[in-house]
Amino acid sequence: MEFTVPDTLVLKIVENDIKLSKPDMTLYVLYDKKEHKYIIRGKRFETRKIESCSYAFDCEFANDLADFIQFLIDKENNISYILYNYDNLPKSSIEIDYDFLYTYDDRTYEISGYDDMKLNRKQLLMNLRMLRNINNNY
Repeated sequence: MEFTVPDTLVLKIVENDIKLSKPDMTLYVLYDKKEHKYIIRGKRFETRKIESCSYAFDCEFANDLADFIQFLIDKENNISYILYNYDNLPKSSIEIDYDFLYTYDDRTYEISGYDDMKLNRKQLLMNLRMLRNINNNY
């Protein structure tokens, strides 16, 4: 029997290239309460006719994850924050990959979203800590 985890917050960050006026990268972040770690799944959009592969990382601390995200995102570009409430995630975070999150990326799961923002470390850390502290004890 396959189990799913009910109601899990997922933060989607989309980097929008202001020079090209199109998205450059998408990053999904969630917190695995069982393993006590952040789960990062991301992918750059195809640029210069080069196909990009997705990536997957884990991170224990919000500050380290903020460092990673700040390294990925060009400070000149704008970002969008979208907070989702997925209700169909696999029980093990190892089974959650970029393609799964992208496939089920749907407005019906959206709780809120903010567009055309600059990446701000203080706001980013607040969002990451929210993921860790707001959860559904199932």
